[in-house]
Amino acid sequence: MPNKALDRRYRDWREELERFLTRRLSSPDLAAELAQEAFVRLMRVDPPSLVRDPRAWLFRTASNLAIDHHRSAARAPFQAVDDAVRENVADPTPTQEMAALSREELEVVRKAIEDLPPRGREVFKLSRFEGLSYSEIAERLGISRNTVVVHMVRSLAHCKQRLNAYREGDRGPGVTFGRFPDV
Repeated sequence: MPNKALDRRYRDWREELERFLTRRLSSPDLAAELAQEAFVRLMRVDPPSLVRDPRAWLFRTASNLAIDHHRSAARAPFQAVDDAVRENVADPTPTQEMAALSREELEVVRKAIEDLPPRGREVFKLSRFEGLSYSEIAERLGISRNTVVVHMVRSLAHCKQRLNAYREGDRGPGVTFGRFPDV
């Protein structure tokens, strides 16, 4: 693949690819590293004509790299920790109360998502559950990227409002929250 074309693709797709990987890995540094590896692998395809859709190939490769990373991390041997260190580490297991609160909060958020307007709910699910970028959502739904952003801002604000109300003790069934118009 000519260097000029690869440079253009790198400039056009790098940030989106890193965001895509960060959502899967929860580490921007690791995401940047794997994105770079995916671009290197794209550069090494010989002949370049084997790749019909370079963007799709790049994202599939990046996804596979993330999966490989998770697999290798799961196989990594545990290092022995001496008793002095172990005594100073807090037990990560949540208390029964914390687990119950987490389940309740999850239910509040689930209900808030279901109360979103249909298009806002669809945009939210495509972004948060399927991991699509705003550009991918816009293309799939035939709407502008800015409209996707508006739906996400409103949807996230709605969910945050519901969760904050729950946390502040406003848990009654009669509580209603304002709906907002579809864009």
